[in-house]
Amino acid sequence: MVVLIVCVFVPLHNVRGEVSVSTTPTAHFTHNFSLGARSDDVRTLQQFLIIGGFLKTSTSTDFFGPMTKTALIHWQQAVGIYPASGFFGSLSRNKMNVVAEQVLAGINKSQENVGTTTTMAVTATSSKDGLPVRLKISKIGVDAGFQYTGLTSAGIMEIPNNITDVGWYTKSTRPGEKGTSIVTGHVAQIRGGKVTKPGVFFKLNELSVGDRLEIVNDKGETVTFVVRESRSYDPGADATDVFHSKDGGTHLNIITCEGTWNATKASYTQRLVVFTDIVSN
Repeated sequence: MVVLIVCVFVPLHNVRGEVSVSTTPTAHFTHNFSLGARSDDVRTLQQFLIIGGFLKTSTSTDFFGPMTKTALIHWQQAVGIYPASGFFGSLSRNKMNVVAEQVLAGINKSQENVGTTTTMAVTATSSKDGLPVRLKISKIGVDAGFQYTGLTSAGIMEIPNNITDVGWYTKSTRPGEKGTSIVTGHVAQIRGGKVTKPGVFFKLNELSVGDRLEIVNDKGETVTFVVRESRSYDPGADATDVFHSKDGGTHLNIITCEGTWNATKASYTQRLVVFTDIVSN
């Protein structure tokens, strides 16, 4: 059983070719860095930028120099991070971690040892659909960037770390692929038990059957969905149907909070889910 206990208070381009690296890069970054930094994480970042075709060199170092900054800016522009400053901060880390994990999972490697260097043949596979970068819902004034979210160490679905972005749950399908994509976001900022700022989904309950939303992906493509229905759930209710569909179609479901704020639990009493279906071209 899946329950809705959320709401508590990059791509590397598709590539096919050979890249010489001393080791297979890992897929998790935990530190910020910028021009002048020197670390093994910088080397790993460079490896992914090389694989993606953003860093025009065949070898990686541990130094974050001007070439790395320029390559990072190009990558940030490609995945919709604004401003694309060349600073590797939390948003860049989140996106790179997700994309790197997906790339590594899809890599078809054949290795040939030559001295101390390993030549890695890289074939990154993906569907025709890219990674989401913006959500637009004109009826309620939403034009938001995406954070890429997963599960916490406690096994709870993560939510965006601010009230303006939306989150794509990366263990769901990419928006536009067959299956069910999950998008989350905050309804409001609460201080002292009162709403101090509206969140990205403050007006989500105003959507009606037939309203449309758009997902813009990192390839510049727009995928359109239409609202089928909205439902309210108790946080502990069985919400398996929110995350899975049996009809073989392409869906995107949005989750946010509603109801009454419970200060003791630091959470709202209900969850609002808007169910949408892809609009065929």
